[in-house]
Amino acid sequence: MAFFKLHLLLGACWALPAVSLTVPSKALWFQQKVNHFSASNATYLQRYYMDDKHWAGPGSPIFVIMGGERGIPPEMGIFWPWISEVLARQFGGLVLVPEHRFYGESLPYGPASYEAEHLKGAMTSQEALADAAELIRSTQLARNCTVTGTSGYCPVLVIGGSYSGFLAAMMRMRYPAVVDMAYASSAPLKFYSQEVGQYAYYAKVTESAEKSMKGCAAAVLQAFQKMMDFFQTANSSQIAQQFSVCEPVSQPADLADNLLFLAEQTFATLNMVNYPPNSNTGLRRTCGSFIAAAGHRELEAFRDLFLQETHLGFMNQPLSRSTCFNVSAHLPAGESATARCGDWSGCSSGRDGEMWDFQTCSFEVERIGFGSEEQMFPSHPWTMEWLKEHCMKRFAVRPQPKSLVDLWGFDEATLVSSTSRILFVNGLNDGWSVAGILQNLSREKGLIAINLPNGAHHSELSLGLEETEEVRQVRQQILAIVGQWLEEIN
Repeated sequence: MAFFKLHLLLGACWALPAVSLTVPSKALWFQQKVNHFSASNATYLQRYYMDDKHWAGPGSPIFVIMGGERGIPPEMGIFWPWISEVLARQFGGLVLVPEHRFYGESLPYGPASYEAEHLKGAMTSQEALADAAELIRSTQLARNCTVTGTSGYCPVLVIGGSYSGFLAAMMRMRYPAVVDMAYASSAPLKFYSQEVGQYAYYAKVTESAEKSMKGCAAAVLQAFQKMMDFFQTANSSQIAQQFSVCEPVSQPADLADNLLFLAEQTFATLNMVNYPPNSNTGLRRTCGSFIAAAGHRELEAFRDLFLQETHLGFMNQPLSRSTCFNVSAHLPAGESATARCGDWSGCSSGRDGEMWDFQTCSFEVERIGFGSEEQMFPSHPWTMEWLKEHCMKRFAVRPQPKSLVDLWGFDEATLVSSTSRILFVNGLNDGWSVAGILQNLSREKGLIAINLPNGAHHSELSLGLEETEEVRQVRQQILAIVGQWLEEIN
């Protein structure tokens, strides 16, 4: 079709229209199998969203934005509008957004879904991929799409960022008869193939903080040392008073580690949204606070960090200051929950946090630790022994760090022989970039990497208050690549 022509996507004057931050959508429901790999006929209703306003009919593409480790309420709906408002319009595409099972309202066992026995049997990325494949096939049938190689075939591009970027790449690898191409942004494949040293992630977070403001790393490290010294002698009441913790408080050791990790996690989160890197980002403002506090009010800087919660403000916009810091509100749900969960970059809170804790306790094991001289954090090495103890206590499961990569072959050395047409996009200031595919693996097979030198976590997908020239150029490259792939498929 004419709109697939590559030359239409190139040229210095091609302009991207302005789009909103999210597109609220009506929730739809699809009947899925609880277990795709058993003889059971049990089903559940998966929540998903659809945007077909640009759909050009049979023969046009379907763009699937994979849901990840959080629920997707209707007010978020199409949470990457660049896909629905630019990519879909350019190619006459239909957009699908399936919510990941066990997150939000996509609960295979209803309210009982969070019980450990149900999680063990059905909460896997394997099942999530099968959910997406079934939804795609059903949509193609409902839209009168025809088989591959015919004019009415509807080629499928799966898109994801972070964990869902990993899922997007795996959809192309595991379901090549369903998915024709994938766009994986900030996808940490090398964490899940166990190819990254444990100190790399927070070393990159530290490097990015220092780039944001010179002297930040030394000031933050000094502040953490003061915090650790304070914890050595303080009781729970003293800790709560110093950091304005809301009542009730836990045992001193538990409270101290929760606060320590929540502070560390805050810098990880600030790193992810540090785009465009300028004088007004949450990371730079926080660095400035700790530099100003050096030598006399380091503990107060942490208290202010907890109360201001700049890390929770959308697109670096600070939230209103709290009167006290509710530690419990920042913990995953479930028994024996701690801030330091299976993912040492942070699991989030509530049920979503609990579910991600479970996933990083089973197949999505991430080796992320503290202890390198290149980090601005207190030494606390990650160990498999710690993870095993944590996961057994939380869910009565044992981590299986190599199961997926041994079965699927997505380590960097094997990818070239395993798949084709996957675009990897990375922000080089992002901590997760240490686990990304940063170089072209095969131009011939369409295994392509695009890097944003100043980029953070899927910056080209996340729409902020500013759209930089760097993002505009990367988006034009993405449009050109997708257009070329669609030409090849059709």
